[in-house]
Amino acid sequence: MKRLTLIAALLVAAAPVARAQRATAVELGVFGQYSKYDDFTGLANGVGAGARFGVYFLRNIALEYEGDFTATKSKSQGDLTALNNRIDAIFYFPMTDRLRFLAGGGWTGTQYHSDTTKNQYDSGGNAVVGFKYCVNDNWAWRTDVNADFKDPSDQTVNGDRTRTYNFRIGFSRFLGGPAKNSPCYVAPPPPPAPAPAYVAPAPPPPPAPVFVAPAPAPAPPPPPAPAPAPAPVRREMMTLRGANFLFDKSTLTQGAKDTLQRAVRQMKENPDSRVEIEGHTDNVGTDKYNQALSERRANSVKAFLVEQGIDGNRITTIGFGETRPMSDNKTAAGRAQNRRVVIIEIR
Repeated sequence: MKRLTLIAALLVAAAPVARAQRATAVELGVFGQYSKYDDFTGLANGVGAGARFGVYFLRNIALEYEGDFTATKSKSQGDLTALNNRIDAIFYFPMTDRLRFLAGGGWTGTQYHSDTTKNQYDSGGNAVVGFKYCVNDNWAWRTDVNADFKDPSDQTVNGDRTRTYNFRIGFSRFLGGPAKNSPCYVAPPPPPAPAPAYVAPAPPPPPAPVFVAPAPAPAPPPPPAPAPAPAPVRREMMTLRGANFLFDKSTLTQGAKDTLQRAVRQMKENPDSRVEIEGHTDNVGTDKYNQALSERRANSVKAFLVEQGIDGNRITTIGFGETRPMSDNKTAAGRAQNRRVVIIEIR
């Protein structure tokens, strides 16, 4: 228990550092678990907790150490505590921008604390499969199923092979800032190419002397240029807040479609007008993800207007991501104000 308390304190206290371009990633995590034993062992299923420490020397490949405990009991010994130590190699396979499938295995050693039969030690191989969800570059959730295979097992009369299944869920933090080998690392966009240096052209050679004829009479002045056309007038037609889209998606709800009918009527009544559709998000998630989400939501509104008979050439879209907040992103109400799509009428 002291070991888990120390690791949890390190997770909370670890301060963020500058975004570095290191290769090796270091991860520290905690988890809760439910352990199921083979019926013939006589051990009761139980719940427990543990912690893990992982190092990523290669991209998406981790060498992990885990320590955990589970409360159990047997008919002959009464209450026991199963203490497990594991060393595993884990492979991560990207499925989406944030979701990873994981699989691996290694060695398990177990001590049954309070066992007085001198059969308190087991060891064998193990296998693990599960999923990791990357909240951002530093934090992640993980759920997995671990199976321990012990051959022979001290906790059976005949030393038979046993299988213990551990169903686990927990969270972790990557220490020291983002690293390239982390499964949650998202590479920043490349810097823009530098503009070519300006080279002044060589001065032309002096002209040869020529005969200059008398200047003709001056031409009459040209007529005055017409006045420039007035700048187009821009005004906000309507704003759709975050509740008009499915969570974390660009799909319009039925309520949003009903609201947009007002924009459809107004554009049909003013066939010379155009609109610009702006997409905005809050700051939850990466800059890259929020920029793409704002563009998809603006394009969803344009697609609906086109379906209602509005010429697509009258509509432009632009996504601003999280760069133009209307309110403070530190509160839920402020973030709700910032998740919006604004329709600007241009005449």
